[in-house]
Amino acid sequence: MRQIKYACGASRQNGGSGNPQEERVMPSFNVRFIKTVCDDTGHEHRACQAAFKVDAASLSAAAQQAEADFCKQKSVRDWTVFADVIELRTPPALPPVWAG
Repeated sequence: MRQIKYACGASRQNGGSGNPQEERVMPSFNVRFIKTVCDDTGHEHRACQAAFKVDAASLSAAAQQAEADFCKQKSVRDWTVFADVIELRTPPALPPVWAG
């Protein structure tokens, strides 16, 4: 069974003037492929199989791109050979700049 976890943090702002004609920055997502493994005592642990950043227009596009990139990296057709879960997160927003 394939599982994708989506965790959205604070939205990123492009610092623009709000003009719809302005070029928008493509959102980026931090991606992790996780495999649950058991230790010698039977306790489950989450092991990160890969972690990288994906630039994509949407969360679903990011998931598709991450799957394709992971499969290419591992030379497999199905990412579930190496992982149980894909975690996608938006990077934390940059702190606001304080005017002096």
